[in-house]
Amino acid sequence: MKSWASPEDPSLGSGYKLSPEALTLVEQVESFFKLHKKKTSNDLLGQGHSEMIDKYLEIFPRMKLPSGKNARSDKKNVETAFKWFFETHEYSWETILEATGRYVDDYQTRNYMYMQTSQYFIRKQQSDKSWGSELANCCAVVDSGQPEETNNHFKENVV
Repeated sequence: MKSWASPEDPSLGSGYKLSPEALTLVEQVESFFKLHKKKTSNDLLGQGHSEMIDKYLEIFPRMKLPSGKNARSDKKNVETAFKWFFETHEYSWETILEATGRYVDDYQTRNYMYMQTSQYFIRKQQSDKSWGSELANCCAVVDSGQPEETNNHFKENVV
């Protein structure tokens, strides 16, 4: 792509040169019009991402949640959510799968009440229109080395 004008551009006439500030401004404006290469799934999610998404989905139960939604979302929707996740966060597939397993196990003890679907667990729009990720929160817990909580207490009704 040809620059609008270089300091020695003959179209400017003799004796005229663009200042360094003007050249910087022209470069900035031109950068808005450059085509950016769209990253592919392999670029963002790594080789073998399809199998990793399958493993991720297998962690979620094959059922409808108490909310009425399927626990497992469509694979393409999950892949789209993971593209955003990997652009935003830097966690390994190993950490993601462990964090997901902990999350689902925790909600299993509560009969899946208020559990997010596999897609919303990765990425969900908040009420203020920003994006949040419960998966990222769970991955941070796994990376911190915090042990998995065990629920060893008994629940008994006393009359």
